[in-house]
Amino acid sequence: MTEETNGSARISVKEVYLQVQQIQSMLEKIASALPGMKDQLTDLEKDVREQLRDHENRLRKVEMRVWQMMAVVSFVAAIAPLITRLLP
Repeated sequence: MTEETNGSARISVKEVYLQVQQIQSMLEKIASALPGMKDQLTDLEKDVREQLRDHENRLRKVEMRVWQMMAVVSFVAAIAPLITRLLP
């Protein structure tokens, strides 16, 4: 690109051609990387789904234990007055 004195620029056909060739080369690199990226994203999605299922199962187990503990505490609270009456 050659600059002229009035502040405008002149771009030759050769320079445009070279830029188009560079862009084409970059697009070819991107296109060749896409299948690998697709596989990586598919694997990542499977991992995320598996982790989500694992977390859901863990949360269900924790909730189940909480409710079991609440049942035990409720039972103890219900029989505590009976036990205190039996003690001398």
